[in-house]
Amino acid sequence: MNILAKIRPSQSLKFLRPFSTATYDNVLCDIKEGNVALVQLNRPKSLNALCDALYKDLYACLSDLDSNNDVRCIVLTGSGDKAFAAGADIKEMKPI
Repeated sequence: MNILAKIRPSQSLKFLRPFSTATYDNVLCDIKEGNVALVQLNRPKSLNALCDALYKDLYACLSDLDSNNDVRCIVLTGSGDKAFAAGADIKEMKPI
């Protein structure tokens, strides 16, 4: 089953790229020995609060990994010791 089958991205996220060595601003991605990909949320100052930019980076990273036939397992972790993710980034919910 496609790992992205359950993700319902917004219209702006409907893009797929072939696997590359792309870097992301809010996600660290590394393929380890044994065909295991390690994906780490990387917004430690905000306790990995889930913002739109993080969602876009995570979707792009998972799309890249999904298209790589060598990857057999994806491990998703948070950064820092305090939290996996703090939840939604409240600053983005502020009315304009």
